[in-house]
Amino acid sequence: MLISEKENLNIFTPLKRVKIEDKEALICADSSSQFALYCSNCSNLLGHPIHNIYTAPAIVVSPCEIQQQFPIEIVSQGKIYSCEDCGKNYSRPSTLKTHMRKHTGEKPYTCEICEKSFSEKGNLKTHMRIHTGERPFKCPNCEQTFTTQGHLTDHCRRHTNDRPFVCECGQKFMRSSTLKIHKRTHTGEKPYKCEECGKCFSESGNLKTHIRIHTNERPYKCTFVECTKAFKTKGHLLDHLNSKQHSNAEIQVEKP
Repeated sequence: MLISEKENLNIFTPLKRVKIEDKEALICADSSSQFALYCSNCSNLLGHPIHNIYTAPAIVVSPCEIQQQFPIEIVSQGKIYSCEDCGKNYSRPSTLKTHMRKHTGEKPYTCEICEKSFSEKGNLKTHMRIHTGERPFKCPNCEQTFTTQGHLTDHCRRHTNDRPFVCECGQKFMRSSTLKIHKRTHTGEKPYKCEECGKCFSESGNLKTHIRIHTNERPYKCTFVECTKAFKTKGHLLDHLNSKQHSNAEIQVEKP
């Protein structure tokens, strides 16, 4: 229901900030009657950075005071579903179930062509486009096409140089995931740990490259005729290809 401006201005509702599905939200502080507040204009959870309000860790507000700034809808959650392993909150049990697969490693959706498995059905659907060649998302500014809407959005920002994700230090980024990784340079967080030696990394890709030290995997092979050299990273391969040894050769960098 929408909160009416006619409601009693003296009624105060204690609220607290939580994260629901990685969005900041305000919920009723009384655990027996949990609800979340949504903005009817943008559908974001109230407390999302887009509104730039309510920075205190615990607050008491009047719903009618909120209404003066934004039309707010109270949506009954009945219950907020929390992960017992990491504490993340979700509004639906099905979303929590999907999240739990990150902890259990369960991947119930398998590609019938290459047998690669996924934790979400939507990820399998996107993966299948690699095999079918389907690229349904077309750039309106050029002829490039993409397998996902997210990839198209990232590409379009290159045309406009739009960088909507801003760090407190002032740096701007085209993708929220890039901002998240960048913030680790400030916090020192390194969530990706090598099980072999215990070394930690801020990016999953850096861990993947590091593991090749232990496995000696060299997936980047030189394509120059009669050259059998292979490298652990694409950068090392490019350095090799740009060397005088291959300066006049026609070569093609293949991604594994």
